[in-house]
Amino acid sequence: MRELKKYLLFLLVLLCVFLEGEALRQPQQPILRLHVRAHSDSPRDQAVKYLVRDHVLVLLDDCLQQADSAGEAQRKIAQKLPEIEATAAAVVKAAGFNYQVAATLGPAFFPTRLYGEQVYRAGEYEALQIYLGDGAGQNWWCVLFPPLCFIEMSPEEEGKENVAVAPQKFTPPPFKSRIINWFRKIFRHEGA
Repeated sequence: MRELKKYLLFLLVLLCVFLEGEALRQPQQPILRLHVRAHSDSPRDQAVKYLVRDHVLVLLDDCLQQADSAGEAQRKIAQKLPEIEATAAAVVKAAGFNYQVAATLGPAFFPTRLYGEQVYRAGEYEALQIYLGDGAGQNWWCVLFPPLCFIEMSPEEEGKENVAVAPQKFTPPPFKSRIINWFRKIFRHEGA
């Protein structure tokens, strides 16, 4: 009988670990991302990408600060989509380029990224994507909601790239489970 209890307990632990692992794959709360895709990797195209980013973030600042959820932020951005595209196109034109600009809002796949100290798992996220020209250059991304787009530049860094991207070597966060810790305590007391 004791062996049967241990076997059932073991199966229960496996089930809990599996379910907890599935929960870890999903974002804790719905988020909305911004993704600006540069025309190419040339220094001028990359500089335009950052100018577009800055102008779009200024344009969206008020509506994002007033949004209480990712869904509300997405609805507000959807209403501003033509204005976002026009703003990005004006920046591109002012920089002396004539390539097309497109802004879309909807699901997009993102690889696993580290942003600040937060890990965003690979998967499909709702995103505002801005394509500059061919969209073949290095891109820039951030989290629009909750508002986490960091553009922090000191006067010495002005004009330099300040991109929030994952480091080349990704280290996943350590696995922690309250359920496993609870079972460990049970087995420690049983063995004593």
